[in-house]
Amino acid sequence: MSRTTLLRLLAAAPLAAATACTPPAEPAPVPAPVETAPAPPALQIVAQPPALGAPRPYTLPPIEEFRLENGLRVVVVRQASVPLVTGRLILEAGAEHEPAERNGLAVLTANLLPEGTAALPGPELAERMERLGAQFQTGAGQNSTFAVVTALKPAFAEALGLAAQAVTAPAFPARDFERVKQQAITAHVQSQSTVEGLAAEAFARAVFAAQAPYSRLPGGTASTLAQVTRDDVVRWHRTMYVPAGATLLLVGDVAADEARQIARQAFGSWRGAAPRLARKPNPARPAQRTRVILVDRPGSVQSHIRVGQAAPGAEDPDVIRLTALTQVLGGAFNARINQNLRERHGWTYGAFANFNPARGAGTLFINSSVRTNATDSALVESVREYRRIVEEPVPAEELTGATGNLVGSFPASVQTVQGLAQRMQNLLVWGLPMDYYATYREQLAAVAPGDVARVGGARLTPGAATIVVAGDLAQIEAPIRALNLGDVEVWSPAGERVR
Repeated sequence: MSRTTLLRLLAAAPLAAATACTPPAEPAPVPAPVETAPAPPALQIVAQPPALGAPRPYTLPPIEEFRLENGLRVVVVRQASVPLVTGRLILEAGAEHEPAERNGLAVLTANLLPEGTAALPGPELAERMERLGAQFQTGAGQNSTFAVVTALKPAFAEALGLAAQAVTAPAFPARDFERVKQQAITAHVQSQSTVEGLAAEAFARAVFAAQAPYSRLPGGTASTLAQVTRDDVVRWHRTMYVPAGATLLLVGDVAADEARQIARQAFGSWRGAAPRLARKPNPARPAQRTRVILVDRPGSVQSHIRVGQAAPGAEDPDVIRLTALTQVLGGAFNARINQNLRERHGWTYGAFANFNPARGAGTLFINSSVRTNATDSALVESVREYRRIVEEPVPAEELTGATGNLVGSFPASVQTVQGLAQRMQNLLVWGLPMDYYATYREQLAAVAPGDVARVGGARLTPGAATIVVAGDLAQIEAPIRALNLGDVEVWSPAGERVR
């Protein structure tokens, strides 16, 4: 065993112990390093990864599109490597359009679709999908609602027809409505019992203005979900689930002429006028100084930390450069924040950075769950890394390694029809050109250190960042206040400032 490997194991040991039981009053002593014999060649290879090779070639499959007579847009991406087809119906029915007091309505409606129609009850729908070997899923996010069905080519047309019935004519049985609604409420209660869930909800509320739809998570809260009635769901479906403005994305072993016939057979009789939807802005909450928001979870053995801010939306021209910046900061195991918090200090099982662009706005943040008695130290290092990515030039070799990781892994992410369809769905929802990924890797590889410095300086404000820490305030509040990182606020789990 190499000295490096042994030190990593020794550093991780106190963390494992701390998460398995109540933390000790005093920090566990760190064992002294032990001198060992030189590492064998195999372990030396792990310690020093090989140089990046040339990226695998990738050509975006041909894309065709047309509209049905009812206004439904159909986009066909032919990838005939396997006899499989996936279809995604994408609707302009995201949570951003729902009333704030009914937060969770879009997701709840989508989750009710598999419960079936008046003529095709949910259990029968599931059984027929199973007999076809098809997978059927539904869901919703901030910008859209989607229904996905995947099947082998010979069974796809029938599976899509069943999915179309569920989406266009759901029965929303009263008993199933109550059951699915209670499941959603329970899911929120469970989320609120974790430091990760508390921090995620508080961070969204903190970085966006109070009236911005993005200040609310799409799943809703126990309070808002409790107010949703079956009539709300029926009205939402009648208004928002219409062919005009919707898109059917077909990816896989299907040609355009086949796709036209299949789409018309499944959705040709669907009718409805597009709702008048005004695009809602999602402004960031103004901040001149760093805010530190603490959320109490008594008895927690870990704290969850988020350091970041609102960020540009998916259609912004700096998205590629911000993606590269985020990858350096915390996009992979060997990125800065994980090397610092996990590998150097052993405070966490993993620390990462996320850039989540949505339509019109997004978020960029560092996040990690750390043991309670290391919360203040981990927070200091998180803030330091967030500042460093803006204030210090990124070495060219480090940037090349980070972007090379993204460039090299892209073909694997789109080799399945499901993976490619997910990527193409994002383009449709965000209003980006359908050939976006034809030059995606070349754009990433061309990002230079000067680009990262420029975009970091122009788009990120570490001096006015938002920090959220969820954990046991009896143990973490005083040490965090002593850091003097910014204005400290204590919030309730419901997002109300209590002091």
